[in-house]
Amino acid sequence: MHVQIQVKGLTKATQLRRFAARKLEVALAQFSHSIQEAHVRLNDINGPDRGGVDKLCRVVLRFKDNSIMVIEELGSEVYQVIDRVVDRLHQSVSRQMSRVARIDRQGIRQSNLLASSI
Repeated sequence: MHVQIQVKGLTKATQLRRFAARKLEVALAQFSHSIQEAHVRLNDINGPDRGGVDKLCRVVLRFKDNSIMVIEELGSEVYQVIDRVVDRLHQSVSRQMSRVARIDRQGIRQSNLLASSI
């Protein structure tokens, strides 16, 4: 899985990249065989001089079947925003992978039934 992290308008970009990369790696490790690439964008929308709920974390996952998943969060503390996005991402990918597995298993059963009836 290829990971690209872009930081714009936030201080300590290197630390943020490391933090986001570690969190993403842990959250998606069990699904890395299905994920082609992940693009993470960390952005301070209003700039560093203004506070408020303006820290954005957007993750775009491209799966090996070329499907795409986008998760984003806004907040006032960038580390908390990263945590929330990664949690949501793990839940969403897990749910997506369990659907695919369920469909595959059902398809296998149906094809076995058809083969045995012929």
